[in-house]
Amino acid sequence: MTIKVKAVGHISTSLGTETVEFGEQEITVLDLMERLRQMASKDPHLGFTRFNTLLIVNGGEAFTASAENRRLKDGDEVLLLPFSHGG
Repeated sequence: MTIKVKAVGHISTSLGTETVEFGEQEITVLDLMERLRQMASKDPHLGFTRFNTLLIVNGGEAFTASAENRRLKDGDEVLLLPFSHGG
């Protein structure tokens, strides 16, 4: 009973880790993002929101985190990618 989340770029820096696991059988994207934001650094330069984050589920399906009602289920692996990468 686990949903695995891997974060890259400034999202992992903000979280202080590259991976997080949630022990739920199901969680909405909105709930996932709210829980991750509660864990995140309060540094405004490291922030991420549902509007600047792309989710890739199980290596295939991609959507923005603004798809708040999309449900993630037990066994899903989620990759969080920031829209911006600097330059």
